[in-house]
Amino acid sequence: MDVVLVTKNGMIKRTSVDEFRLQGRGGGGVAAMGLAEGDAIVGAAPMGSASAVMVVTQKGTAIRFSAEEVRQMGRGAQGTRAIRLQEGDQVVAVVAV
Repeated sequence: MDVVLVTKNGMIKRTSVDEFRLQGRGGGGVAAMGLAEGDAIVGAAPMGSASAVMVVTQKGTAIRFSAEEVRQMGRGAQGTRAIRLQEGDQVVAVVAV
């Protein structure tokens, strides 16, 4: 199964859950995605049998595209642009449908 990760600056990527090791008590976590300065992950959605991905911004813009269009990448990759943002806007949600 894959998971889709989206950042507030509109970057997106799909990664296999097998790339994330299980953490025990006291685990320090793992890096899920390479991030640019000032960027942060705002959402993660399990792909499962989803056929589309929807990204929504703070100013109400939404984009929906085929799940196949999101390239699968390794954990360290930064991703690709999911949505071109207007001045002062940022991504607030992602959902796989």
